[in-house]
Amino acid sequence: MLLKCIHTLPRHSRSNVLVFKLLARPKRLLHTNGDKEPSKPAFFSSTETSSPILTELVYGRKRIYTSLQSIGKSKSSTASRPYIASPVTSSPLSWEWDQSSEDSHANKKREWYQLKKKRGGSSAINSVKQNMREMFLPVGYPDALHECYKKFHIWLFLETYVGSTIGVLCSQAMLATLGLGVAESVGGAVAIQWVLKDGIGEIGKLFFIKRYASSFDSHPKTWKFVCEIFSSVGSFLQLCTSVVTPKLFLPLAATGNMFELIHESIWVASHMTFTKHFSPNGNIGDIVAKDDAQMSTAHLLGMLTGVGLITISHSPTFLFCVFAVLSPINIWSTKKMLDAAKFEILNQAKLTLLSREFIDTDNVSVYDQLKDREIGFGEWIKPGKKGGIAVKIKMGPSAGDAFGAAGEIEGALQSMRHENYLLSYHNNTMWILFHQESASNDVIKSILHSLKFHDSLTKSGITKENNWEGYTQTLEETLGWTKEHFPKFVAKLDQKNWQSDVVYWNDSGMRLAWKDHEKESDEPQIFN
Repeated sequence: MLLKCIHTLPRHSRSNVLVFKLLARPKRLLHTNGDKEPSKPAFFSSTETSSPILTELVYGRKRIYTSLQSIGKSKSSTASRPYIASPVTSSPLSWEWDQSSEDSHANKKREWYQLKKKRGGSSAINSVKQNMREMFLPVGYPDALHECYKKFHIWLFLETYVGSTIGVLCSQAMLATLGLGVAESVGGAVAIQWVLKDGIGEIGKLFFIKRYASSFDSHPKTWKFVCEIFSSVGSFLQLCTSVVTPKLFLPLAATGNMFELIHESIWVASHMTFTKHFSPNGNIGDIVAKDDAQMSTAHLLGMLTGVGLITISHSPTFLFCVFAVLSPINIWSTKKMLDAAKFEILNQAKLTLLSREFIDTDNVSVYDQLKDREIGFGEWIKPGKKGGIAVKIKMGPSAGDAFGAAGEIEGALQSMRHENYLLSYHNNTMWILFHQESASNDVIKSILHSLKFHDSLTKSGITKENNWEGYTQTLEETLGWTKEHFPKFVAKLDQKNWQSDVVYWNDSGMRLAWKDHEKESDEPQIFN
């Protein structure tokens, strides 16, 4: 009955709170001996055994629920009855912490607890450790989270700590430049320049987001590394305000602050992308909250360290020397953190490499086997022969960029009317246009088709200009090949643990719509 109630809960409710796994189902439920309180499990008699029922993953530890069963006793007069005892009168439910995963080499002293009555004298250290787990670790850690969660957040903690320390040094340099506490600060001059610095930085950040925000999801690691470079440059410019004339404070401080704000925006976007992959069970809110707790702690420790450093000396020479030590550590910790984030997600680069391999060998690689053909944290393909991709693929352009004439559109629609994407090839670029109803499977299919289409065109030497009929015939033939092999390709992706439900690429939001019937107009409509 307990398992039936669990399975009737919504999937997200089960995964967000507790993760249950059936270990063993008791053959039957036995009546208790009628005692008001069950005997303490720590002092089992020779006639009592424990039967595991469920294991519960909670804040980095495993808790095993068991049912005490009496053996060797004489059968009661009701033992032969065909019905099962009531759950409230059956054997008592107890639980224990699973110590095997925490210390496999230590003595496995088993501490048993009653569900309704805890044993006295529990260790204060264990209590503190459990409270720390609940404060800083998501529910189900580590079993219910991605295996790279721990390593990623260790480096993130170090990065945040160092960055917070650098921030204190920059604030000291700028405040000293403004002459805080002297006559120049009278009349709100300091406050005015400080506000102008922030305002100009916000405006610069808006233009940056407008230009590059569409690629934050497709290249989160690349942008995360770039934003840390921006942060270091911004901090350096802010430190420079301590060695220049006050007239240069505003341009230097505003530019530095703009880089810091860009860093913050990119980190918020990329962090959400990372968070979605950390939890297969979907408890994103819990992970974000615990990440915030971890980063708040690192930020606080960094501020305390920064304050301690400026109490030693706040001369510009000292500040630059400390920055020269801390900034490389910050960049290094970012790189290590991104290297630790190994998600089996499909972006344009990985999907292109996997499609190329499937066409050539009828197989796909696992995550680590693609490293030799990738650069930029696995979000870019190595140029030339090293990457093995001889054609540039442009996804989601407008029809005006992909086609040169209306006849080209009509030819593509005639061959691919019932698909959710269109292909066009010119200037050694394969242009992929998507229907407004296209999904992730259509994106995967379009990449596979485009590479096969390019192979056939290159092998036969066909172009639009010299053989239009051959071009459209090749498009139809390669579409037939793609339809035949696509199910096998997706099956192999799933077999190698690639997440084929979502594909990340630099999506500008451009979509098309066309009619499915020949009697209707073939003119595509653009949705932006």
